[in-house]
Amino acid sequence: MPCIVKLRGAVAALCVALALLMASAAPGLAVERIQSFNATIEIAGDGTLTVTETIRVRAEGNQIRRGIYRDIPLAIDTPNGRILAGFELLSVTRDGEPDGYRVNRGGGGVRIYIGREEVFLTPGDYTYKLVYETTRQIRFFEGYDELFWNVTGNEWIFPIDTASARVVLPDGAVASEWTAYTGFFGERGNAFTARAEDGGNSVVFSTTRPLTIGEGLSVVVAMNKGVIAPPTPEEEFGYFLQDNMATILGGGGILLVLAYYLGAWWLVGRDPPRGVVFPRFEAPEGVSPALAAYVRDKGFGDGGWKALSAACLNLAVHGRMKMEDFSDDLTLSRPEEEVGNLQGLPKGEAAIARWFDARGDALTLSKKNGTSVVSLGKSFRGAIEGENRGRFFKENRLYLIPGVLLSILAIVALVAYGNLSQTEIGALFPAMMAGFVISTFSVRIAKGMSRARGIVARVGLAIAIFTLIMALGIAGFAVISINGEIPYPVLIAAALFSVNALFFFLIGAPTAVGRTRLDEIEGLNMYLSVAEKDRMNMAGAPDMSPRHFETLLPYAVALGVEEPWSRAFEDWLTTAAGAAAAASYSPSWYSGSHFDSHHISSTLGKTVGAMSGSFSSSVPVPKSSSSGFSGGGSSGGGGGGGGGGGW
Repeated sequence: MPCIVKLRGAVAALCVALALLMASAAPGLAVERIQSFNATIEIAGDGTLTVTETIRVRAEGNQIRRGIYRDIPLAIDTPNGRILAGFELLSVTRDGEPDGYRVNRGGGGVRIYIGREEVFLTPGDYTYKLVYETTRQIRFFEGYDELFWNVTGNEWIFPIDTASARVVLPDGAVASEWTAYTGFFGERGNAFTARAEDGGNSVVFSTTRPLTIGEGLSVVVAMNKGVIAPPTPEEEFGYFLQDNMATILGGGGILLVLAYYLGAWWLVGRDPPRGVVFPRFEAPEGVSPALAAYVRDKGFGDGGWKALSAACLNLAVHGRMKMEDFSDDLTLSRPEEEVGNLQGLPKGEAAIARWFDARGDALTLSKKNGTSVVSLGKSFRGAIEGENRGRFFKENRLYLIPGVLLSILAIVALVAYGNLSQTEIGALFPAMMAGFVISTFSVRIAKGMSRARGIVARVGLAIAIFTLIMALGIAGFAVISINGEIPYPVLIAAALFSVNALFFFLIGAPTAVGRTRLDEIEGLNMYLSVAEKDRMNMAGAPDMSPRHFETLLPYAVALGVEEPWSRAFEDWLTTAAGAAAAASYSPSWYSGSHFDSHHISSTLGKTVGAMSGSFSSSVPVPKSSSSGFSGGGSSGGGGGGGGGGGW
């Protein structure tokens, strides 16, 4: 028994010691919070609110080091669209004394930092008082007027022990109905009490439980109609301009950029009239296969590999290059007797021959020779562009600069004066990039559709179009899922850069000489694309022969019609006229283990047609680095709101 008594005494002493220890440590474990949030909202006869917020906080030097900040949204979503409330800060005090502050505007609201950069608070309790005026917070309904006010806001990073609000109506106004909402944004909690005072001229609200982080108090008071004067027509017009500034600036920016580009296109971007196109049985004078590809594609859209392939093939059929295809990789080389001989070669082909002569060795189109392939392509493109830049086609890229600058100016004005939310501002850049990429992709698809031949090409285009539609759908769904709707500033930004992307392709135009060459090249393309039986029916068409086939094969590669041209030759070989040639045909410039004179289109034709793919695949891949009473009310609704934190 004495042992039990001693044990009980020891346990009691231990409990007392633990209690004393916890009590001594309690100040260090105190949580930063808002101890009370009291607001007085006085409504003037013109609808202006004078709001006095008294916020008592516990500071521990964690979040609250210099003071607190208060966020007040001014962009308010209403059934009639978004409006922008007025705001003026009248005074700021801490514990009854003026305190330093700064106001940051942007993102459709204001943030008020209270405190001084160089002054750090000691742990303790502090009372902050903000007095500000705000306009356009009264809602006008058919039988009554209403204030729907988010007292605390739902975005404080601290819990709130108690919250209260007193709404003081103008002289002559009587509250006819009132309610409140507590909880997280969108909730309709009823943890509050409310009562009318001063004969119904004011209503007082108080919470009945603490509010956790993210919870808030919103109040609604209806009053008799006619006490507060609604806006005049002149004021409504001014408000309309203010509320829709983003649309006005964005829409005006789009129209301005579009008008500029249309004017620039009218001046320099229109193509000369197309001439009469008829089948041509030989290449235009002075136009090499590489140049034919360059002119028709208005440059090197694929990096120049197709034009390079056509040039190498033209060298080969004229005995100035050899092609070997005994493995999976094609090998190109110069005959020994041709080394150093550049006589009569077009600029592009001369650059190729000169490059091979300097190399002194064959080139196999494979990944291990990727650096050499890049070097060859650079030399070839430089020769072609150096001789022909601006001769057949004017890119008119300088005319894009004013359009891009106007677009940037429109975006800057939209951000500076469009009263955008932070979410909308953050979405602008992705929208601009999406607009540019989608527009570029769409234009390339349109170009591809105009040139697609064969079932494979058309299936590829169908897949590309389906991918584009899916990408648009997924992007739109993602934006709607996040924001509930697609914000119009995002659409404006996407539209602006879509216009730039569109005219990036439209602003260029052929010269008069270029138009003539395009017509001639199109005539040659018509001839190379038809079947042998149709070719024979063309008036004046030359007889098919191995020489005729080989002479125009590089042009067929340049124009992407090597398969129908090879098939026409293959069909001719099966005729009586071509029977003798079929037995002995073997091109001296090509050696391959899979060559078959009876299947020219599926062996030789596909080999030379795939050469541009062999070039490009050899290149190294770069390293990437409503009213508050009508069921539309909830916590977080109405004007006011926001939240805050410490700094």
